Amino acid sequence: MKHPDFIENIKSKEIDVNQALVEKAYFFALDAHKSQKRYSGDPYISHPIKVAEILSELRLDTATIITGLLHDTVEDTPASMDELKLKFGNEIATLVDGVTKISKMKTQSDIKNQAENFRKLILAVSKDIRVLLVKLADRLHNMRTITFVPSEEKRKRIALETMEIYAPLAGRLGMQFFRDELEDLSFQILNKAAYTSIKNRVDYLKNSSSNLTEKINIQIVTLLKDENISCEVLGREKKIYSIWNKMQRKEIAFRQLSDIFAYRIITENKKDCYKALGVIHSKWSVVPGSFKDYISTPKINNYSSLHTTIVGPQRQRVELQIRTKEMSQIAESGIAAHWQYKDNYNLVDDSSSDPINVTWLRDLVDILDSGATSEELLEATKLEMFQEQVFCFTPKGDLIHLPLNSNPIDFAYALHSEIGNMCIGCKVNGKSQPLFTKLQNGDEVEILTSRGQEPSEVWENIATTAKAQSSIKRYFKKQENNDFLDLGKRILRNSLGFSKDVPEDIISEMINKFKKKTFNDLLIAIGKGHIKNKEIIKFKPRKRLSFFNRYRKNPNKKLPLEIKGLQPGLAVHFAECCLPLPGEDIFGISEVDVGVIIHSANCKKLIEDFSEDLWLSATWKDVSKEQLFTSRIKISVVNEPGSLGMLATHIGDHGGNIINLNISEKSNDFFDMIFEMNLKNLDHLKTIITSLKEIDRVSMVKRLYIN
Repeated sequence: MKHPDFIENIKSKEIDVNQALVEKAYFFALDAHKSQKRYSGDPYISHPIKVAEILSELRLDTATIITGLLHDTVEDTPASMDELKLKFGNEIATLVDGVTKISKMKTQSDIKNQAENFRKLILAVSKDIRVLLVKLADRLHNMRTITFVPSEEKRKRIALETMEIYAPLAGRLGMQFFRDELEDLSFQILNKAAYTSIKNRVDYLKNSSSNLTEKINIQIVTLLKDENISCEVLGREKKIYSIWNKMQRKEIAFRQLSDIFAYRIITENKKDCYKALGVIHSKWSVVPGSFKDYISTPKINNYSSLHTTIVGPQRQRVELQIRTKEMSQIAESGIAAHWQYKDNYNLVDDSSSDPINVTWLRDLVDILDSGATSEELLEATKLEMFQEQVFCFTPKGDLIHLPLNSNPIDFAYALHSEIGNMCIGCKVNGKSQPLFTKLQNGDEVEILTSRGQEPSEVWENIATTAKAQSSIKRYFKKQENNDFLDLGKRILRNSLGFSKDVPEDIISEMINKFKKKTFNDLLIAIGKGHIKNKEIIKFKPRKRLSFFNRYRKNPNKKLPLEIKGLQPGLAVHFAECCLPLPGEDIFGISEVDVGVIIHSANCKKLIEDFSEDLWLSATWKDVSKEQLFTSRIKISVVNEPGSLGMLATHIGDHGGNIINLNISEKSNDFFDMIFEMNLKNLDHLKTIITSLKEIDRVSMVKRLYIN
């Protein structure tokens, strides 16, 4: 059987791959897709071959190239994942599975579905970056053939998704030629008139100034050769979308653009880059503000080069990029230029040995872990992918990349989430500065921390990076869950009548009943009120005193009430759900093995769970002034420093004794608190509630029942 051409190309490029296995994958894909056609009418196998060719041009490993050949087999043919594992191994099967999951995402124009697609993409990529490389190659070939898609609406959906997600992702991976081509192909679909107009203008300038560009090239080469600088000078024309983007950003017309054509100077080493720059700047005038040194401070995608614009030969403005051969390879291929030397493709493992910066991808995984919605993830990612960068330093000289307009809070979380959480202040260039200070290129930032510190909720609005925002959200979500967990634990113990730990068999039964993964999930659900008290009490073991008995530790204590028809020796307890107080109407309920439980007449549990014929008439009797009774109130108060202390002082001043409190809900503006306190009677409770309502910071106060 004849070898496919791209395998011959692999041989000619001397790529270190298992050619026999690649050939085996080719014939497998050829057979799987044998009856399928593309929109163009070409055999479908032409697509996976082109994807594999693109990946081989990047000089990627065997598994990645084979994944390019097989990426559509499971989704579009009878081939199964088990079959791929058997024939090609677990590694390739896993890669194909990751690409398949991404491919199943339907291209969507609405933000919600697009965001969900992006969430799935990040999840698939998080375990192996090669999944994204294959998907980018897949998308690139599909964009090259998009004109064959019959539906204009579908073409525009695909182009928009490519422009907003895949092209920026390619840019962040340092794969500039991928990004450039994806942007131009998408722009041609999304704004054909503008694309055609700019292209025609560029073609005209190219033809009319061909002699000039050649002259400029020769003068630059001659100048550098005379200074014994070994180099190669390459002319290049700017991409159509890049030109359009610059026109929009600077609000200028095409005729005002002076750098349609540019030159790359490729030197032997880094030293020659700076030497060439010095020679050129000595010969020609530099356009002010045009010089950028990305060698000493590379971009976040590891791009390194010197950029400058001169008023060069023939009084023409000339844009120059000066870099080494290695820098040039990285500039074009990005992460793909390094991956052939790595054995670990896992992004979850935070390895500092990565040859190219992929921490931003790990940050996206962290954002997912923080519980952010798909829309929040997509928006945050778009912001960071399209923003320019600012370069700052730690006191030890470590370089930190941040988006433009970042502040010390972003800097702290870029170092580590724990450093961000413990941040109490900062010094910028040795001087104390507010945490909302905008950082500038070259700033030295020192973060001051304290172990007793915790982040402020207002930081979420101050932070600009997705990592900082997600870390702050995650911290407060954890704190909130801890509050609900503690409340749920107390409710569970009280509801089931246990002073200490609830038995494992009851816990397991409840976890299964309420379909929770862990005991903590169960407690949080109880604390949030998703599982009601009447559901919990069904699991109370028989022949055990109820948690409702407030006087269990002193059974001989005479209760201040009288119950009609009470049988001698029958225990009497107060209901925890309503915590009745002297001065209000009460009723008793007789329960087997428990005794009589006293409820407030307003208790929802009493009304909903028991018919009136089961109610026992009860009245308060001989209540002494020294006796205290427990009650609950819920207070919604402005989220400001000192609010809790103010409430506690106010309750104490009115004779209330606080015995427990919990924060039930938090927001940026308010937080809700549940107070348990000892009181004399119902009037005492009403007095405290009325006085609390008069406080300006308090928006709501009410007696709280647990149902």
